[in-house]
Amino acid sequence: MYRKWVVGGLVVLGLLCSSPMSVAASDYGLTDAAAEKNRGALWPRFYHAAFADKAEVEDFGMYKIPGLNETETLSLATGKIVKSQTMTPQGIALTDKYVLISAYSHDHQNHSVIYMLDRQTHRYLKTVVLPEHPHLGGIAYDPKHQRVWVTTDGLYAGLASIDLKVMEDYQLEDQRVVAYHQQISLNNIARASALTYTSGVLVVGYFTLNEYGRMSTYRLNAQGELTGTSQEKVSNFDAGQQNKETQLPVAPPQFARSIGAWKTLAMVQGIAFYKDYLLMSQSWGPERSGKVYFFNLDKVDRYFSIKDAEFKVDTPPYIEQITVSEDQLFTLFEGAALPYRRRNPVLVDHAIQLRMDDLLEKTDE
Repeated sequence: MYRKWVVGGLVVLGLLCSSPMSVAASDYGLTDAAAEKNRGALWPRFYHAAFADKAEVEDFGMYKIPGLNETETLSLATGKIVKSQTMTPQGIALTDKYVLISAYSHDHQNHSVIYMLDRQTHRYLKTVVLPEHPHLGGIAYDPKHQRVWVTTDGLYAGLASIDLKVMEDYQLEDQRVVAYHQQISLNNIARASALTYTSGVLVVGYFTLNEYGRMSTYRLNAQGELTGTSQEKVSNFDAGQQNKETQLPVAPPQFARSIGAWKTLAMVQGIAFYKDYLLMSQSWGPERSGKVYFFNLDKVDRYFSIKDAEFKVDTPPYIEQITVSEDQLFTLFEGAALPYRRRNPVLVDHAIQLRMDDLLEKTDE
């Protein structure tokens, strides 16, 4: 169905030091400060899918998020290499060889980055510095053209692509940003907040706080690029606060042509496909658990609402982007970043894999 749809402690201190060589799953930061026993009670399905029977798996299948303590990047003011302590992780994508994690400088002083990790060994490899300071709420990988896509911002919502080979060759020591292959604005959506790739299509989500969100689809051509048109006006779809800048009487840039649009939940941080399901991650603030909603695409038409979700899985706070590989759901959290650390009772400083079979298992939760 989704083809038809797209076409038409106690490791609070763990983030500041290396993980021990041999630890229990409970030592990886899925806890509140009150008591270890609360972990399973708060998020039983999440915890089971993350850690059950994974004692023999490398790092329990998790990837330590780089740069939470300090990241080398480039200064927006000087272009020189600096160390940022406010990098905030946002997106996660997978290639055959790498785990890619995007992050932005919360103090707006430095360039945004993508961390590259070895998917097999889980080792951090390098930091790739991007032009300017995009929020990078979404990142996706096109395996056919070996190209990474990221969400950008500015006067209009946008996307930019980077050839994976360019990222592999990149060296921060050269004191330059990585080169984009393509950068283009988006019509039909006010801001690009979440991103996923499926079957030659990029699906872009728009985060809203109090009103329904927006999701649009954009088809890649045979060269793995977005086709532009300057004939269509940008639309805010009545989502969130009206984007008044898009009403200015200025000549529009080239917009990527949307092939479809849908209303979504508020506070959507990530989107992903798995079989006949569309998954949406949702979070806002430290006081509430995050959630991953599962929507059966055979049962949803043009509007995704909570009541239409097949079921949901509660997670620790501050869940961001999600992505799927085979039978694993990869989850990323921003709550261990410096701007959120002190007010967040639950610090998750690793990208965590969840077994889909466990998440889909019928329970009384």
